[in-house]
Formats: sequence, structure tokens, C-alpha cells
Amino acid sequence: MKHLLIVACLLLGQVLGPAEESPRLDEYTLATGPVVIGGVSQNASGLTYHAERDSLFVVLDAPQRIVELGLDGSLKRKINLNKFDDTEGITWLGKNRFAVAEEARGNIVIVELEPKDGGVSWKKAGKLRTDIKVNLTNGLEGIAYDPLAKHFFVAREKRSPAVFKIIPPKPESDTPPTSILMSLAGRGLRDISGLHYDAKQERLLILSHESACIVEANKYGIEKSRLLLRGGKSGLSRTIFKAEGVALDKHDTLYVISEPNLLYVFKKGKLQPKKSDDKGSK
Repeated sequence: MKHLLIVACLLLGQVLGPAEESPRLDEYTLATGPVVIGGVSQNASGLTYHAERDSLFVVLDAPQRIVELGLDGSLKRKINLNKFDDTEGITWLGKNRFAVAEEARGNIVIVELEPKDGGVSWKKAGKLRTDIKVNLTNGLEGIAYDPLAKHFFVAREKRSPAVFKIIPPKPESDTPPTSILMSLAGRGLRDISGLHYDAKQERLLILSHESACIVEANKYGIEKSRLLLRGGKSGLSRTIFKAEGVALDKHDTLYVISEPNLLYVFKKGKLQPKKSDDKGSK
């Protein structure tokens, strides 16, 4: 019986093939960009990917607004964030629900965006108030979501930059969310400006604009690879200036936005980047 089980497992492995792994970040190179983001003139501050709509969503910190983009950076719609403050990060939660990080308030604000232009009220939105020490110049700068474990990752930007796992309280509970410092995540980076969690591969992408790189870490925060965002590396002719947001789509294409309003697209392998205006990078 033991030998039959072994044979069966071998045959099943041949049929299914090896488990597909996403490419390491150091295998990526610039495919397109920089591209000027449609409908945005300044302050692009956070990025997320909506798999069901196959769109990118960018949050601005002034004016407080979310814009939906095509994967080429073209504008689809604008959504005003009424009474929000210093919105620096955004992550998709599923369907039309998103979480927005307010830097100085230390809030995770849960919003639902209707599939059209319009606005969202801060007063009516759900909120998670973290206990992470923040202030006007050093607060929550990035946010990501694990849909399986149903918890968040948030980043404190600088002066001891760090990633925290945020576990929301149970429904109808008045207790605050639990914040757990991930001491290994982003170790050695000069700042953290954006996050993305890839649930399929259980990996966290950590963006740093001052260190000009994206770190790929496992779910414990241990670094696996990194993508350099400096001129002369990763197909870039110039260093990406003020990289603020990062996201992967369902095809493992990697997107980076930089302030004030530029989009960079990276894909696996050595590619010839599409020509575009690189104004705003240096």
C-alpha cells in the first residue's frame, strides 16, 4: 500500500506540474514609463490594484482624493474624500471596499466606493484607530491587506521606519485593533513609503523612496530579493524620485507611482522600455 501511495503521488505531480512561483523582484525590469498619470497634477501618495476591475487606484494627500486608472495610467474616474486628512496609503479589500491610511491621525479608514464618480464621507466611514506612535511628519505611510488572515500591514515612514501587522477586533467589539511590530520587515531601509501584500505567494513588498528600492519579504518579514530603483539598474535611465506606491496585478506585472504624478511599469525579464517622457525623475 505504501508503494502504491508513492506511485500515485508521483503521477499526480506529473499531471499538475510544479507549483508556479511568482518571479523574484530582482528578475524585473522597466517595461513602460515614466507615464504621466491621467487626472493627477500632484501628490500621488498610495497605490493599489483592483483585480475584479483590472484597475489601479491611487490616493492623493492634497486634495484628499482617489482616482481610478487604467493599467496604462489613463484616468477612469475621480472620488473625493470628504473631511479626510493626510491620506497616504490605500489597499483594496474586495468588491468595492478599500482601506485608506491617514498619516498623522494614525487611522485605517474603511470606505466603499460606488462604481462611478462621487465622494465618500469620513464621518460615515468605519475606522480602526491604531496605537502606533505618529505625528504630523512621521505617521502611517503605507498599507496592505491579507484577505486570508483578514489583517492589515501598515508602515511608519521614518525615524525608526517599521512595518506593523494590524489585527482588527471582532465585529461589534469596542476593543482597539492589535498592533504587532514586524521587527525584521524593512530592516536597514532609510524610510518606508509603500506596501503591497501578495496573498498568493505570502510575500510583502516594501517600497522605500530614500533607499530607492523595493524589498520582497516573506510573511515573517525576512528579505528574499529586492528591485533597485536607481538609474542604471532595472532598466531605469534615472533614479525614481519620491516613489510613493507599489502594487502587483494578477499577471505579476509590477507598478510603482512617484510623486507628483508618474507611473512606472515593470515586468519579468530583459525588455526594451517603451519611450516616454521621464520628466520628474532624476
